[in-house]
Amino acid sequence: MADNEHTTVRIVDIARMAGVSVATVDRVIHNRGKVSEENLARINEVLHEVNYRPNLIARSLASGRQYTLAVVMPRFAQGEYWADFDAGIVRAEAEARRYNVAVRKFFFDQYDRSSFGKLLATLRGETFDGAVIATLFAEMVAPFTRELDERGVPYVFVDSNLPECNQLAYFGTSSFDAGAVAARLLFDRLDPGSDIVVGRIIHRGDAGSNQCRSREEGFRSYLQKQGFRGKLHYAALRLDDEAYNREVLDDLLLKHRAIAGAVTFNSTCYILAGYLAARRRTDVRLVGYDVIRRNGQMLDEGVVTALVAQRPEAQGYRGVMALCEWLIEGRRPDTAENNMPIDILLKENIRYYKNNLI
Repeated sequence: MADNEHTTVRIVDIARMAGVSVATVDRVIHNRGKVSEENLARINEVLHEVNYRPNLIARSLASGRQYTLAVVMPRFAQGEYWADFDAGIVRAEAEARRYNVAVRKFFFDQYDRSSFGKLLATLRGETFDGAVIATLFAEMVAPFTRELDERGVPYVFVDSNLPECNQLAYFGTSSFDAGAVAARLLFDRLDPGSDIVVGRIIHRGDAGSNQCRSREEGFRSYLQKQGFRGKLHYAALRLDDEAYNREVLDDLLLKHRAIAGAVTFNSTCYILAGYLAARRRTDVRLVGYDVIRRNGQMLDEGVVTALVAQRPEAQGYRGVMALCEWLIEGRRPDTAENNMPIDILLKENIRYYKNNLI
């Protein structure tokens, strides 16, 4: 049977192919009642042959079971990276309702480690059947997932992966490889002896997210392999404090005149871009991450050289739907590590990108 026929196969078709009654097939599919080993083997052979998937909506409605999924993610404002992730959650939520699955969102401050700790304390008092977890604070996520393991609660990771945990699946990019991509985009445009500014947002109580650290490792690894002879200079920057950032960057660029490149490992590329535009520093190439509004504007204006993107809408959507399929059907994702494409956005192609992500 061709793949496009699998979605329309009926129980009566399976019964005919296996040479058994419809009632016998029904008992096997819904795991109720006894079936002889011979009939069970014949039915399972047919199910495998046609790649049979039961109707999730019918199954969930028939069971009458209500499920709740927790989505653990940073707070956001419209136009920011996590707003795009939330758009995927909203789309999945609309589909999940048909399966008697409700979605609850729990928010934390991505720049404040203590905020995440407080949220975990709240989650320990909540009841839910599955969780989609943004893994920014890896050192705190890993112990929490061991508690979920003990409770028998399945969970999916987004943003960056933690291979040591027992997650049902991961949806996101390879952060290390995404760092290498950024390094190549920058290094190919620089003299090997040029210096590079690394913009870092000052975190409260933490040195940065798990994803940013992995990206930086990939970035450094690529430069080392390519014989980079320059230096990396770190600029500790603040959100929404233009005067402070200007002072920091003025001092850094005055002291290190060999700086010809710049990078940020999160979605705040627009901070460095705004400074370069204001100072008319067209001699500094800048690479960043994520196609949020302010980054996209700076790319379109030519201040940002390139952006590396990771399809946050798809991460949110696929994370929720994977848990729905596991809870209702008991079906795992085809692969545990679902690496998204690492997209490279330039001034010439960004206008084709935003509306074609899911």
